Amino acid sequence: MIDNRAVGRTIAALRQSRNMTQQQLAAALNVSHQAVSKWENGAALPDVQTLMELTRLFGVTMEQLLNGEVPEDRFNKDESGEDPFQNIGNFFNNIVNGIFQTPKPEGEEDKTIDDENDNIDVEKLLQMAPYMSREALDELLLKHRKQLSSDDIAKFAPFISKECLEKLIQNPNSQITWDNLQKIAPFLKREVVDRLAKLAAEGGRVIQDPNTCENINKAFEDLGRGMEKVVRKVGEVGEGMVNEVVNAYNSFVDSTSGREERTNALRNAACRRAMEDGNWDWLAAHMDDITDEALLKDIAQKANGLGMHDWVLDHMNGYADTRTIDAAIESGNWSWLGDHVWQFEDEIQEKIALAAARAENWQWVSTYAEQISLDNCADQIAVAAYRAGSKVLVLQLVEHCMSPEQRETLADEVVSKDDYDFLDDIAEELFPEYFGRLCLARAQDKRWDTVARFADRADHDAVEKLMELAIAEGNFDAIDLLNPLL
Repeated sequence: MIDNRAVGRTIAALRQSRNMTQQQLAAALNVSHQAVSKWENGAALPDVQTLMELTRLFGVTMEQLLNGEVPEDRFNKDESGEDPFQNIGNFFNNIVNGIFQTPKPEGEEDKTIDDENDNIDVEKLLQMAPYMSREALDELLLKHRKQLSSDDIAKFAPFISKECLEKLIQNPNSQITWDNLQKIAPFLKREVVDRLAKLAAEGGRVIQDPNTCENINKAFEDLGRGMEKVVRKVGEVGEGMVNEVVNAYNSFVDSTSGREERTNALRNAACRRAMEDGNWDWLAAHMDDITDEALLKDIAQKANGLGMHDWVLDHMNGYADTRTIDAAIESGNWSWLGDHVWQFEDEIQEKIALAAARAENWQWVSTYAEQISLDNCADQIAVAAYRAGSKVLVLQLVEHCMSPEQRETLADEVVSKDDYDFLDDIAEELFPEYFGRLCLARAQDKRWDTVARFADRADHDAVEKLMELAIAEGNFDAIDLLNPLL
């Protein structure tokens, strides 16, 4: 059986060894960063095609990825500091060089990348990007920036430096729209994204002037020296933006001071504008930057009010509408609950698990038991499953989810049914002291057959007391049984 959590730990370790963020890995695999987060948390497994992509990306076998038995050299960098995964020798260098050669008529000499008029095969270069050093890829893309479209830039974003990416999006030929900018935002410097946040909230604007980004950047660099300068600078970019900045400024200038406070106020103003305009994609891309609790609650409340419960669950862990969860439980929508349960707080996870137990949906409990919190209710679920005859699930809970105290609670239930065969099944997970108490209680009830079955699992103090009881009764069969255990 594949251990989701072990696979997740392996993916996380391989990603971190390449100095990649979850967003960068997601972009390289053409999946969402939420999907990568689910893999690494053990809440889900990649599909077969994505697993194949992961093996190629990290240079491991499928068996190594699924078993977590990845050789150490796949995690370590060499002494030079270079990632061996990105420095794989002349073989790939020759392939890369071939990418940049322009097709030539027969008999003519090769044209190499040294000729600035050469074109590059963007698709072939994209295939090789994971294997190239960041410096080499930066140099090649900057040299051929005029050939790159906005979609091309977004695809290369996970593999190039933030500085290179910032230069590429300022290229007038790339026609970067705000929609495209949202896709590459995770790979830009935080301050660059902050500077563009107010404009991005308006949505859909195209950056066609190569000086636009530079003007905006310079404007926000003056933020600490006075918002009046910001207004004048932004006026150079477009008069239509001045009113937005003025409104944002007037809303907080009287109540805030200091650069950090003003910057946070601007970010919040951008988020509120995006919320008012219904620009939920932009909000999702910038959710990690929001620290204002009141703003987060307002966003969650509005999204839930619009019925966007999935959006809240995907992007605002901890702000799910409990009414939605209760409705899913009541209607028995276990598929939906399974898709989202890993995102909820521990208390909500336990509530859902208990509801599944009451519904005797043991298959659901078994599927998610090892992925969610059952700290305070594992014994209740195990006892309910035992009474319902779902003993395979009980064994799973005993092994993976229960504390020693909870195991003893379950054991008491099993003993009350005189189900000593099942007690044998869980005996390895119980302490000797438990069997000592059990044997003493059964000896006092003259049930020496049970004592004979479990005496070898009891602690030494209990064995001594059992011997005293056997001697007092003159029970020489018990004495012979206990003597080797002393």
